[in-house]
Amino acid sequence: MDILVAAENHEKITSFFVSMPEVDQVLVTGETKTSVRMKSGIEADLRVVTRQEFPYALVYFTGSKEHNVRLRGIAKKKGWKLNEYGIFDGDNLVTCKSEEEIYRALGLPYIPPELREDSGEIEAAEQDKLPSLIQHEDIRGIFHVHTDFSDGVDSLERMVEAAQKFGFSYLGVSDHSKTAYYAGGLKHDAILKQWEVIDTLNKKNSTFRIFKGIESDILSGGSLDYDDSILEGFDFVIASVHSGFTMKKDDMEERILKAMKNPYTTILGHPTGRLLLSRDGYQVDMMRIIDCAAQNHVILELNASPYRLDIDWRYLKYAKDKGVMISINPDAHAVAGLEEVFFGVNIARKGWQESKDILNTRDVNDIKEIFTKIRNAKRHQVNHS
Repeated sequence: MDILVAAENHEKITSFFVSMPEVDQVLVTGETKTSVRMKSGIEADLRVVTRQEFPYALVYFTGSKEHNVRLRGIAKKKGWKLNEYGIFDGDNLVTCKSEEEIYRALGLPYIPPELREDSGEIEAAEQDKLPSLIQHEDIRGIFHVHTDFSDGVDSLERMVEAAQKFGFSYLGVSDHSKTAYYAGGLKHDAILKQWEVIDTLNKKNSTFRIFKGIESDILSGGSLDYDDSILEGFDFVIASVHSGFTMKKDDMEERILKAMKNPYTTILGHPTGRLLLSRDGYQVDMMRIIDCAAQNHVILELNASPYRLDIDWRYLKYAKDKGVMISINPDAHAVAGLEEVFFGVNIARKGWQESKDILNTRDVNDIKEIFTKIRNAKRHQVNHS
């Protein structure tokens, strides 16, 4: 973790930093850089620069090595030298008071920090084609929410109340399906009971919409774990893998591809199944999964749980280029989990996502129309295959 501070006197800043109760060990201490290991095990670097140097250092430390190399190349063509301390024309500083001014001096529009990966952002900037990245306030509702009908902590009513307090206008409930017996997965009678509750709540409140969904397990052979007669009753279906994580690559890919071709699959949940720092994702070719989503009218989930952040941001630009819509979902199992959707927004920005690329930036009527179009398109595809 890098912490950048602008100050004329580094001693007070450094002294405060190393004396914080969270610090376990001081690794290096110096005039401009101090490194510590936190009690959490995370290493943190504090860098102290002057106020004049700060904008240059900010560009440098928020950009990848590859992005910074590209910027230095642009500066070199102008006869300048660029580093974390400034832009220099010989011995003279090219004065810039902000990141925006630095990019402008290099002949580029401002490039947001999330895009500084040398993944096409320089070329897009030169052509004035940088994306208008999604903002937190663009989110209008959320999908992939669990209640106490399955393994959630809070009731449907409490989840709805909390969603409204966040300013959302809809909630897509998707409790676990029957195969997830360990998580209280819903059998048919429980589904019908939940639908009754949803219908009642929707009638009581015309300004907020609850969508009927399910997180249906993808079985080992690629089938979903409900009959079509049941799946048909949901507004949307999230298809997810919850077992057999160590299948061979080809087998896992075929399993997921078959599930995506199911006429009732709306969203592919946590596409790689990874749990950060504890479980690797399944062995699949994500490009192939994304291609299948494009061909079969499937929305890909960006699971915003901080334990998942799945789909990985590195694949989001490819999905965007293929026209695959993304749904930023918190996978919330309690009221406290609803706001985790905003972790997903941060990741979506890194993957070049704009508001128009995201399902849950749409209003209620648009959502209804999208779900209907997806189901009709998939049925047509099945009938003519």
